Amino acid sequence: MFPKPPAPSPHQTWLWNAPYLAVGIFALAMLIITGLLQWREHDTAKSALEGDMHWAERTLENRLFSHIDFLGELGRDQEFLQLDYEAFQVRSTRHVRENPELHAIIWVDTDGYVEWVAPNESTATFVGERLSGVRLAALQEALRIRREVVSSDYPDVDRRPLHDIIIPVQRGSADLGAFIAVQSLETLLRVSMPTAFTTRYSLSVVDAQEREVFSNTSVKPSDRQISGRINLNLPNNRLGLEIVAYRGGGVWLTFLPTLLIIILTGITSVTMLQLRRHAQRRAETEEQLRAAYAFRQAMSQSLITGLRAIDLEGRISFVNSAFCRMTGFEESELVGIKPPYPYWPPEEFAALQHTIDTALAGKAPAGGFEMRIMRKSGERFYVRLYFSPLIDTQGRQIGWMASMNDITEPRRARLELERAHERFETVIDGLDSAVHVADLESGEILFANRAFQSIFGFDAVGRDSAVVTEPCHPEPEELNRDPATLKPEDLPCELFDGEIRHQLSGHWYHLHERAIRWVDGRTVKVQIAADITDRKHIEEVNLQQQKRLDQTSRLITMGEMASSLAHELNQPLSAIANYCAGCVKRMQAGNYRTDDLLAAMQKASDQAERAGKIIRRMRDMVKKGEPYRQAVGLLELIDEARAFADIEAQRSSTQLVVNIPENLPRIVVDRIMIEQVLLNLIKNGIEAMSGLPPESRRLFISARSKDSRTVEVIIADQGHGLPEEDLDRIFTPFFTTKPDGMGIGLPICRSIIEFHQGRLWVERRREGGTAFHFTVPQEDKDEHDE
Repeated sequence: MFPKPPAPSPHQTWLWNAPYLAVGIFALAMLIITGLLQWREHDTAKSALEGDMHWAERTLENRLFSHIDFLGELGRDQEFLQLDYEAFQVRSTRHVRENPELHAIIWVDTDGYVEWVAPNESTATFVGERLSGVRLAALQEALRIRREVVSSDYPDVDRRPLHDIIIPVQRGSADLGAFIAVQSLETLLRVSMPTAFTTRYSLSVVDAQEREVFSNTSVKPSDRQISGRINLNLPNNRLGLEIVAYRGGGVWLTFLPTLLIIILTGITSVTMLQLRRHAQRRAETEEQLRAAYAFRQAMSQSLITGLRAIDLEGRISFVNSAFCRMTGFEESELVGIKPPYPYWPPEEFAALQHTIDTALAGKAPAGGFEMRIMRKSGERFYVRLYFSPLIDTQGRQIGWMASMNDITEPRRARLELERAHERFETVIDGLDSAVHVADLESGEILFANRAFQSIFGFDAVGRDSAVVTEPCHPEPEELNRDPATLKPEDLPCELFDGEIRHQLSGHWYHLHERAIRWVDGRTVKVQIAADITDRKHIEEVNLQQQKRLDQTSRLITMGEMASSLAHELNQPLSAIANYCAGCVKRMQAGNYRTDDLLAAMQKASDQAERAGKIIRRMRDMVKKGEPYRQAVGLLELIDEARAFADIEAQRSSTQLVVNIPENLPRIVVDRIMIEQVLLNLIKNGIEAMSGLPPESRRLFISARSKDSRTVEVIIADQGHGLPEEDLDRIFTPFFTTKPDGMGIGLPICRSIIEFHQGRLWVERRREGGTAFHFTVPQEDKDEHDE
């Protein structure tokens, strides 16, 4: 704290204060005169502003309503069918180019979809785009009230405010749409207001909440006393134009007389104050010097970094309190001592002496020295010592200043991190999966675990990843992302996740590849390859077992249908025998006509063809090869399945009711597999109604297009239905509700449907019975058209 000057006597106080009083009275009189003159100037400027405001209001409203009139003309022509697209383009483009504040004129339907845009090169909106936000709300309001509406402002792509002038168009009581002029008030002000007007006034458009929408300048007048506001008469939109006059010559010129009076008064007062404070400055300066010295002393003693100063011979000349706390020695025990210092451990004398000799020779590294010293108690700890020259006021080096930091804990943490890194590498090397990291730009392998090296070579690190992993590397078109197009913000990013076969060893690997940011900031790819050769072998075995199971199911189904097929074949074979016997008898008797014999032989040929079709269908079902998907009609598959099922249906007096829409899309399936599903489900439905009276045995087969990608098929019976507890178990392998059933038919049906990316499920019908549903993919319309 600075010492206080002695208190002046009453006489001295009057002598010093009298000149201040005279100067104050003079300054007050001058300020009053200046204020009166400025008031008269302000009143004159206010009157001029009011006249300009009325002119600006008329100019803006005339220009805005000219756009409304033009849109109204377009609306009337559109209403009476006198406007086509070409006329709209010509008239609207000419109007937009004559009025730079308009960005575009568009025609939208009642839902807000843009149908016409003029001019064509406009980027304000595009054909097919739908209005949104405040634009859509304003359109809906205009259609509701059936009169012009101006939307709230919204930003364009350059964040500049726009708004829409909307004129709804009706024909009778029906809404046709609306013509919309996309307008920028910013451009309107620029082209409507002359340069002389904008250089005198700052113009700002504000909304109903007094928020500034935009301004013609980023430099705001500091003096807003001469200002006014115009409420723009826009339909359904309350915008105002705020006008603030620039003061001629700048704001500083207005206050120049007052400023000069204050400056001159201040100079006079300061001059007198200097005489009074001259004696005080010396005492204050001395006090500041003492305070500065005390501050620097306190600062050096408050640091947690130890400071030590030595002369050119290594003698300690200064230590701060932090240095003393670290070593445990008092300042008096250290100052004046030359090496070896008392905090040097005996076992480190040679190394520490070499360190101090290097520092005194001016060869200390910029990173400092890491050394082990001891406290007075004998405890050892690690420090890092930084050296810098100690320069006096004449610029001469008089010694060395050293800063010392305790790094015991950071060093322990660093060693722990190194050990953790070693453990991490041990774990990675212990994995069965091959892991490696490679630079994405150069391809250099930065890290590879033992499993990777055993597969691709123990010299892999440092080599090109593309060369090393060439036998087991995905093709560029198989990658999810092109590595060359990756940006820092895209990381981390998956590049590949799939199965790939090693071209040399024949092993299968599940390859997972990601792009990440490496520890040094560059982009790398991490690849993990897990050997799945055994799993692939198991999958192939399972696939073969499934194929055998499917074949067994078909054989069982054909075995169950054998007696029915024998009965069906008996009819054409008997007919053939009868026709042939009749021909033989007539020929033996010699009483025959050639036409009669030809008719009989033709009928025998037709029956033989019928028998051949039955046998071919049986052979196709039994000798099933690899799945082959093709586009077929569902009704065609149902008819082929009925060729087998009708025999069983006739025997059990069951009526098959088929209801397939004519416009049902074709399905993309393996026809034999789906025929097997249909035949199995139809046969199950017939058997489920075996206990009903013959007149009640009706099996319904229907289908519908579920969505744009799938067709749903329903096979429903009128039997007693399934118990609730059996609905969840019906598709479990070897579960059956029939005394002689094997429980593999429905599981195989579900496998076939899931193979076609479909779903098979069962439901209980309200009117009684059970309904089986399954979905299969339908033919893509574009591919069908092609």
